[in-house]
Amino acid sequence: MTRIFSRSGEGYRIDPEGYLRVALCLVAVGLALYIAWYALFAPTDRHFHGAVFFTTMLPIVFLTTTASKAISRITKVDYFLAAVSLGAGLYYILNAEFYRNIVEGITPVSDIEKALGVFTVALSVEACRRTIGWGLTGVVVVLIAYVTLGHLLTGGLYHPEISVEYFVLMQTVTDNGIFSIPIQVAATYAFLFVLFGSFYQRAGGGQFFFDVAAAIAGRTRGGPAKACVVSSGLYGSVSGSPVADVVTTGPITIPLMRQVGISARRAAAIESAASGGGALLPPVMGAVAFLMVEYTGIPYHEVVVAGVISALLYYLGVFVLIHFEAQRFGEEPLADDKIVSLTTAVLKGWVQLIPILILVALLIKGYTVPYIAAGATISVIVASWLSRNPNLRIGPKAFVECCFDTMFRMVVLAGAVIAAGLIIGCIDLSGLTGKFSLMMFHIAGDNIVLALIASAVVLILLGMGMPTPGVYIMGVALLAPVLVVNFELATLQTHMFMLYIACMSSITPPLAVACFAAGTIAGANPMAIAVYAVKLGVAGFILPFYFAFNPGVLFVGGVSDIILATGIGIVLIATSAFTVHGWVYTRPVAWWFRIALGGLCIGMIYPQIEIQILAAVCAILGVGGAFQRLKTPLA
Repeated sequence: MTRIFSRSGEGYRIDPEGYLRVALCLVAVGLALYIAWYALFAPTDRHFHGAVFFTTMLPIVFLTTTASKAISRITKVDYFLAAVSLGAGLYYILNAEFYRNIVEGITPVSDIEKALGVFTVALSVEACRRTIGWGLTGVVVVLIAYVTLGHLLTGGLYHPEISVEYFVLMQTVTDNGIFSIPIQVAATYAFLFVLFGSFYQRAGGGQFFFDVAAAIAGRTRGGPAKACVVSSGLYGSVSGSPVADVVTTGPITIPLMRQVGISARRAAAIESAASGGGALLPPVMGAVAFLMVEYTGIPYHEVVVAGVISALLYYLGVFVLIHFEAQRFGEEPLADDKIVSLTTAVLKGWVQLIPILILVALLIKGYTVPYIAAGATISVIVASWLSRNPNLRIGPKAFVECCFDTMFRMVVLAGAVIAAGLIIGCIDLSGLTGKFSLMMFHIAGDNIVLALIASAVVLILLGMGMPTPGVYIMGVALLAPVLVVNFELATLQTHMFMLYIACMSSITPPLAVACFAAGTIAGANPMAIAVYAVKLGVAGFILPFYFAFNPGVLFVGGVSDIILATGIGIVLIATSAFTVHGWVYTRPVAWWFRIALGGLCIGMIYPQIEIQILAAVCAILGVGGAFQRLKTPLA
């Protein structure tokens, strides 16, 4: 009998037991060793590697996720779908040369290959529905319908008829469908860094991050909330997933915040906002950073460097808002028995520092991303044996558990990247990017500000309920070409814009996936949490527009450009936080003054440096004057 693990998409995640668990553990270990081997030596081509990952993960989806929330166990139908998925994947792998000849036009597509392709697409859609829900699945279904029926339309949406044979060929054989960049990234970069995160957590990394965070911020007013921001940000950089961050650090941070009187809604919102920015924070930045490397060709270390200042500005915004609210509500610091000194935290957890230092060193040396991930993962295992606590050492049993945990966590991402591959294939077949470009021009004209606003709105609406990589891929497929080609926005700024909006979609109502996870832990309404989380994470919605016109924040340009852009960025984020909060200690700020400060924030984003500087100076004087005038707390 299996037990219910958690909700996932339209069904339940099942943690298998008995013989099934043993079998899946063996599969997990084999998959982990294969991917590490591939990362270090790359013995096969990328298409074959993606096919191996697909063949392994698709059956796992059906063996660990139920068909609906009304079903609490794996059924015979699930076993059947898993067997069919495995058979289809093995057929692709064993007949790789045959399919290569099909692509090159040497061999025609038979009825068997056509039927197999249709089954593969159908199974992929069902896997997406189970793991992600109808948000992303609905997009896939609509696009498939558009590809197959678009020739019946008239006007701008018309496209020539596409045969089932050609559709299947594009989606299941070529590199423009299921086996495109998303699944290849998931099969290497994402899997290895999730594996690194699993090992690191098992070796005590999560507790180490919290101890450091508590030592830094725990003794200040609102200490538990501030410690939550620091620890969730640090762990989020390793995990790269807002939801994974919430479910890992939330059980520690949310109860601590509740103990000092912070409401369940606020505690969950703080955790959600802090976790939502984890994928923005170097040195790892999660699967989206690796997707960005693949799509743009920008080296990984340049992407990491570009993300440093903007990520710190995001967390500055969250931190400032939490500080303001702690002053308003008179929140207490963290209890002394929950805090150790920074020196003690470092001395106690020095072993956990080794993998992070090795990861950064490999990054600086310029090694490939898979090599960095594999090296960092190996370093965690080796370093764990230096720990004085035997429970933190990774032996054979812990190794198997971490491999299984990684494969289990990858199920949702696997569903997302398979769906993303289908989306990319449909967009490519139908020429939808060109049509979308015309629509954007119709909406925004030649105004890049309107184009960016429209892009953000479209991406958040399309990305409801999706994991961060899925949202980013939607942006890359539909919006990035328009912004780069038509509006001449630099590639780095465009893709960083997509990254930020993708991360913020995890806390944006109505389908804020990070807030739903936090709500489960805190026992609070997810919608109320999401509204509060958006307020706390307001910097994440402002920064993409700021660095679109101020690339110095992304370390682009000379030293003076970087310093000036960073300085104005600090004022912008602090002012926006104060504007959203609207209180000085326990005294409210006049509504007209908040509107004026909001106008100054817009001035600091405006793409003209003189106006930005003037707005920043006025904001400093205005906020400083407000604190001077209202600094005496009311009874």
